[in-house]
Amino acid sequence: MQMTGPPPPPRQTPGIALPREHLAHSVFFAIFPRPGDAERIAAQSARLGERHALKGKMTELHRLHVTLHHFGRFAAVPAELLQAALGAAATVAPPSFDVVFDEALRFEKSKAFVLCGSEGTAALAAFRQRLSEALAKAGFACEPSFTPHMTLAYTSSKIEAHPIEPIRWTADSVALVDSHVGKRVYEVLGRWPAAPEPSTTLV
Repeated sequence: MQMTGPPPPPRQTPGIALPREHLAHSVFFAIFPRPGDAERIAAQSARLGERHALKGKMTELHRLHVTLHHFGRFAAVPAELLQAALGAAATVAPPSFDVVFDEALRFEKSKAFVLCGSEGTAALAAFRQRLSEALAKAGFACEPSFTPHMTLAYTSSKIEAHPIEPIRWTADSVALVDSHVGKRVYEVLGRWPAAPEPSTTLV
């Protein structure tokens, strides 16, 4: 989406707070791996699932991603948020780097079983910092801490960090995503560089 001029900062809408179950849209910026990279990651995910005897559902191939910034949950996606977020993103050069995950572990708080890395995720962390700075200028509050990771599943099993066969993939675009909570649907609201289609739904 092409934008001209600075976007207006997002505004809070006054009113009665809705129950969380009514907030059916979770909006975030994410990087999705290319289809070929996603297939290799999914294969690695399946092997790790077997290794740790994970009983829950693994993340589907087309939903594998790295979250860069989460805007929150909404009853409907605010138009102002959409405009301001895409406008801020347009001021940042698109990603163009490789990411290497060489470690797997479970986050204790969220119970997410994830792929991580150290030196191989430095460019990803630097890109997220630039995006956060652009979002902050547009009026968004950004979480200062960031651990680059890709969630494979959620599990109650304790899994300590351990090395895995390194998997390299290319980050070359960023998407603004509306996750339809509870429906396992990702709707792409915008992407840069722009995708051939203005909107894509991943089910």
